[in-house]
Amino acid sequence: MIVITLSKVPKALRGDLTKWCQEIQTGVYVGRFSARIREQLWMRIEKNIGNGEATMVYSTNNELGYNFRTTVSTKKVVDFDGIPLLMQVTPKNEAVKHGFSNAAKIHRAKKAQEKLMVKKSVTRAVYPDIVAIDIETTGLDCTQNSIISISAVRKVSKEYSNC
Repeated sequence: MIVITLSKVPKALRGDLTKWCQEIQTGVYVGRFSARIREQLWMRIEKNIGNGEATMVYSTNNELGYNFRTTVSTKKVVDFDGIPLLMQVTPKNEAVKHGFSNAAKIHRAKKAQEKLMVKKSVTRAVYPDIVAIDIETTGLDCTQNSIISISAVRKVSKEYSNC
């Protein structure tokens, strides 16, 4: 007996498998045929898989009585003293990206907004007293011209908000 599971594969491949197997659930195919046909079918699956994933489990003469193959890039089938095991494979060159989901983006935006609101409500500026002086003269030459009037205005400090 052979069981094949498919996910994210083209519809053409699914239709092709229905010629050989019975689809008992969406993406799950079962059938019974020779090893030669099984190998040719697996080659067709690998050729037409696209970006999808496939796993095939079939009966064989080993300790467990079955063997399996997969196209999942993060898993590798390893034979350990006649027992097939799945080994987790981590790509060495690819860095894991964290926090790029929509939920993470919304969470960061809310945190930034909360910080901004706290900063706006707490930040207050206190300005010192300011004195402005105005001097009126008859000209710009200090040896020949004279001062006509002097005036000053004082602004008393008070608390101003940045909001």
